[in-house]
Amino acid sequence: MTGRHWKNLRARLGAPLLVVLFAIGMSGNISAAEAPLSPPKPALLRIEFSENESALGQTARENIEAFSSDFARKSGRLELRAYAGPPHDTSSTARRLALRRALSVRRELIDHGIVAERIQVRALGGTSDSGPPDRVDIGLYGG
Repeated sequence: MTGRHWKNLRARLGAPLLVVLFAIGMSGNISAAEAPLSPPKPALLRIEFSENESALGQTARENIEAFSSDFARKSGRLELRAYAGPPHDTSSTARRLALRRALSVRRELIDHGIVAERIQVRALGGTSDSGPPDRVDIGLYGG
């Protein structure tokens, strides 16, 4: 782009917008890795894990037990959204770890009275939001 074009563009758009355009490049595309992450979907309960771990800690077990005793008396289905790895990581390794985490939470829910048919599991790999990267969010299915 020539100096004359930059001058015309700056006059039309203003300096702050021009800086943003320059930062994202002339193509105007922002890659998924550079895009700001949205807030996480609301969760009824969030279980956090240590990096590369799928075992539930004592606090997580206690939280799931308390949640299960309350939810067992209600109607509806649960969705377990499991995450592992850095944002936007869709590798099979990240998805497998996310699945192991979801199944650990699912097993604990079943052990505390939630019928298996009421639980939907989604192993998503890396997060696509600004929530913690190593977690399982328990939410209402379809909610």
